[in-house]
Amino acid sequence: MFHIERDASKVALVHLVARLKAGGFRLLDTQFVTSHLESLGAIEISRRQYHRQLEQALDVEGDFYFWPAALPVAGAVALQSVSQTS
Repeated sequence: MFHIERDASKVALVHLVARLKAGGFRLLDTQFVTSHLESLGAIEISRRQYHRQLEQALDVEGDFYFWPAALPVAGAVALQSVSQTS
């Protein structure tokens, strides 16, 4: 990912994940787990687990625009929504 500011890709990914979670999405397939993605909480799962989770994710209708684009989301809010486990 191209960026001018240091760690901008991490901030963008945190905001993407926060938006997906808020919109009810259940799965984000990154294709590969890199150390960068691991540092943000990505895990590798088996093909079998992936297919099971994909099947469940496809049963849910996500809304990418749940957070309107005009509504700014502070980085701390996005990070908190991504890192909450309960």
